[in-house]
Amino acid sequence: MCVEVKQGGGTCMLELDGRTLTFEKFRECCLEPNVPAVIRCAVPECETGSKEGFVSCLERMTSRLAPMSLIDAYGEGHHVPTVEFMTGTTSDSDQFECMECRMRPLGEVMECWRRKDGVLYLKDWHMQLECESQGRATERTSVEKKAVIDGYHCIVHGDGLYQVPEYLGHDWMDDFCRCLGGGDANYCHFGDTESDYRFAYIGPPSSWTPLHFDVFGTYSWSLNVCGEKLWFFPSPEGNQRLLETSLYGLMLPVDIRTTTGAELCAVLQRPGDLVFVPSGYLHQVHNVSGPRFLLPPKNILRPDDLANPKKAKVLDNDDTGSVSLVISINHNWCNEWCVERMVKAFCRDANRLQRLLTEEDRVLLFGEDCTAWHKHVENLLIGGTNWNFACIRSFLKHRLACLSIQNDGKGAEVGLRRLLKKCLAEVDAVELRITHTCGS
Repeated sequence: MCVEVKQGGGTCMLELDGRTLTFEKFRECCLEPNVPAVIRCAVPECETGSKEGFVSCLERMTSRLAPMSLIDAYGEGHHVPTVEFMTGTTSDSDQFECMECRMRPLGEVMECWRRKDGVLYLKDWHMQLECESQGRATERTSVEKKAVIDGYHCIVHGDGLYQVPEYLGHDWMDDFCRCLGGGDANYCHFGDTESDYRFAYIGPPSSWTPLHFDVFGTYSWSLNVCGEKLWFFPSPEGNQRLLETSLYGLMLPVDIRTTTGAELCAVLQRPGDLVFVPSGYLHQVHNVSGPRFLLPPKNILRPDDLANPKKAKVLDNDDTGSVSLVISINHNWCNEWCVERMVKAFCRDANRLQRLLTEEDRVLLFGEDCTAWHKHVENLLIGGTNWNFACIRSFLKHRLACLSIQNDGKGAEVGLRRLLKKCLAEVDAVELRITHTCGS
């Protein structure tokens, strides 16, 4: 089933049924045209024994990501990324909301939720990677090893937490990151830290994510484990207009609802629903409602309590010992249908940097030392945009290497190889113009 979600007389996004969805249908409806969608019933509530879709269920995922389970698994001193929403007042009595991003211990996060003196959002947490690292450290890797041996599509994420449904297709980003995680020194990862683009989001109602588009021109998907989210998308025409008028993200409004004349589509995401966000597509997400979870007892997070979370639950069972939460997991991912958009996004970042650099800067800083100038440009790019020429070239060459290993002479792979080489040529041309013009 494929239903068009219409708002304001036009089609804003698609509604698909995860119980019957195939990769061919998803590719035709979403990947190739770059159209957003909500996939209903992407995950069953309870175990079904079926090998289709997510090899998991909402019940098990909710249990693993509940506050008591997180404290049990990681301890109260484990640091996680958070955003705190704070409301202030200007001199003319207008209210405003600001956001503070910082790492906090899990125990502090739980205490903030208990006190309810602000809105604290645990977001952009590389939970899956940390689960897998913890599993390897304790030799609990049988699920992951079997999955990798059985084939790429069977990778199980988060130390047995879930498997991505096959109808979403290949994930070149995760494949590349796993290669880097294996210690391959021939490639440069994205960003300046560990390369991973899988996340967990855990926050109370009223926490939200401002208007943005995803990193590197990738796709993203977001699965609601529990609770409800409200998503806002502009129309396709409005999306392009907002990107252009904001200089592709430099001057985006925080809240799309304040944008004059914006055509919006609002979609409610329920537990088990998966939202697909296309490459370069703006979106804004609000946590609306969620079930209540018990919090660890106040000031009683002793080691013996952590070893027995059921015992800890009964120590503090009133309303101050629980919190309403919305929990979701998210992947940024890419494949052959968005790789050209990724390269275009990178070239736009590189060209923007070029406009800020002058020949006088180069001569003053480095004279005729082209190598030092090239390194300087690469450092500026990675520091400002989280990727540079070495990153994007590594990503494209890694994919070409994968094709060489899988080479079976099929026409589709020949065309894909041609596409990747074209992308590499575009990157090379921009790099030559920006960094290799010393003395010209």
